[in-house]
Amino acid sequence: MPAPADRQLTVGGPGALLDLNGPATLGFQATAGRRLTVLAQRRTLTAVDNTDLTIVRDGRTVAEGTLIVTWAGVSVDFTAPADGSYTVRINPRTTKDRGTLLVSLVGATTGTLIPRGPARKITIGRPGERAFLTFPAKAGQHLTVVARRGTLSKDEYTNLDIRGPSGELNTSGAVGYESDYRTLDFDVNETGRHTIEINPDTDRTGTLTVQLTGSVTAVLAPGKPARIAFAQPGERAYVTFRAVEGEQFRLTVRPETLTTGSNTLVKVRTPAGLDVVDATLTAAKPTVALAFSSSEGTYTIEIDPEGLDTGTLAVDLRRLPTPS
Repeated sequence: MPAPADRQLTVGGPGALLDLNGPATLGFQATAGRRLTVLAQRRTLTAVDNTDLTIVRDGRTVAEGTLIVTWAGVSVDFTAPADGSYTVRINPRTTKDRGTLLVSLVGATTGTLIPRGPARKITIGRPGERAFLTFPAKAGQHLTVVARRGTLSKDEYTNLDIRGPSGELNTSGAVGYESDYRTLDFDVNETGRHTIEINPDTDRTGTLTVQLTGSVTAVLAPGKPARIAFAQPGERAYVTFRAVEGEQFRLTVRPETLTTGSNTLVKVRTPAGLDVVDATLTAAKPTVALAFSSSEGTYTIEIDPEGLDTGTLAVDLRRLPTPS
């Protein structure tokens, strides 16, 4: 029989074990702006066809998801649009499916980060839980989110979305099978409070450490070598220099104390933001020399250690004789 319409879920409370032989409904209360997840997990429910979940308020669909035949569970994430009562509708697509389905309502972990501040440990304590970290940023900043796996399972992805103050997606990525960390570089387009959403791809629980790093800036004078220091894992460097039309340059970059666990990318960009030359520092090739000609304006050298390497790099920019 369908579950009684008045059967209520509570955030973080025990799930409702439904013995399905057709459609079922559950209710819950929510306040506007609260981030929630409805998690449905197979227990003995057969998988002849998919099972649809729809979250409804005042007859309008708020969110929906599908428990696919090859999945053990599905999470439906949403932000409550208003205070009041909500309904979860569970609809098996065939009457042949029988068995139990555990449905629960989970909240979200929240917190803050500070650019160049300490790392924050996030605990996903319940299946289906997400985490939201906010941070202030100004337009034009170059920032990097560094996420390191703690006890979260390596069997599945942990997704990360970075959104601006208006809710638009800036960049996204995941800590996955291939590594125990992920760095996400992004440029801030809008001043205000930004949000990182952390969403494990399954119903696993565990920990993840997240840190927000900035960028190193410097001004380089041709003929005067400089040392660039990366103090925090995930930092990038933006080194600028002035050039005039038709000058010839050679840029040499080599590590001093920079660790070489991962590659380091080096790019030279024109005043218009176009790449002129680029190269990669590797353990096998720790020094690069790039030759290029210039136009009038300020050039930018971007240096990006791809991993979590820290230390110093030597950067030497030399003018070359102009061909007669």
